[in-house]
Amino acid sequence: HQNFSAGNNENSIEAHIGINGEANLDFLNIPLTIPEMTLPYTTLTTPQVKDFSLWEQTGLKDFLKTTKQSFDLSVKAQYKKNKDKHIIPIPFYAKDFQVLSIPNDIFIPAMGNITYDFSFKSGIITLNTNVGLYNQSDIVAYFLTSSSSVTDALQYKLEGTSSLTRKRGLKLATALSLSNKFVEGNHDSTISLTKKNMEASVTTSAEVQIPILRMKFKQELNGNTKSKPTVSSSIELMYDLNSTATGTINHKLNLESLTSYFYIESSTKGDIKGSVLSIEYSGTIASEASTYLNSKSTRSSVKLQGASKVDGIWN
Repeated sequence: HQNFSAGNNENSIEAHIGINGEANLDFLNIPLTIPEMTLPYTTLTTPQVKDFSLWEQTGLKDFLKTTKQSFDLSVKAQYKKNKDKHIIPIPFYAKDFQVLSIPNDIFIPAMGNITYDFSFKSGIITLNTNVGLYNQSDIVAYFLTSSSSVTDALQYKLEGTSSLTRKRGLKLATALSLSNKFVEGNHDSTISLTKKNMEASVTTSAEVQIPILRMKFKQELNGNTKSKPTVSSSIELMYDLNSTATGTINHKLNLESLTSYFYIESSTKGDIKGSVLSIEYSGTIASEASTYLNSKSTRSSVKLQGASKVDGIWN
């Protein structure tokens, strides 16, 4: 069953589509066979999988009960008109004749607000998506998509906003976030432009948790041109490969520049420890580098340190 509606009046334009019906999942009963394979560039082989049923052996049968599944789909789009108008003047010169009924200005309607909503519901999963673009004192874009399911791995939420401010220059701000059973992440960035200065900052963080890997990542980037162009960056990484290898990596970078000189410095630190076949190992590494350059001279320095240990083999 499906339905469709649309409308257009002095305030808005909108359309809606709705569909509901049934889906046949009998194909999940077809047994799968995957032959033994050798992984490229290794001597490792994957075991053969024979007569594997997605319906029987993944748990789908337990919570779906039947391969005949009903679903509902809904899509709605709307544009709210803006009463404001942009005025574009048209100069017109007539020396020897007169032209009647020629306007001096062209009026263009300002952009209005746009929204979009999507939803899908079935016995397996429910999906929702909302998108909006709003033209107010600031221009704002927004989206949100999420799912709910009897299976935790299929549940997620992804959200983002972006705004453009036009007061005292331009400022663009963006934020993103993702959450799931296995992955979480955030991103924030800001870019500001004025007549005297440009400034930018970016922060990104992520966390991964799966059976064989746990990882945390963070990156920060900042820059401005207030007194002199400067850029700084930092990266942090922590990981755990099921206790066979755990470690951290840290990297920092700073840069300064003027017409009279250029300076850059960076540092990296890392460590790792773990065990293989009951043999414990560990290692560290650290490096520092810098360069200064002007019209008269150049100075550079590099420092590198490292250490490693394997029980019973070397230290």
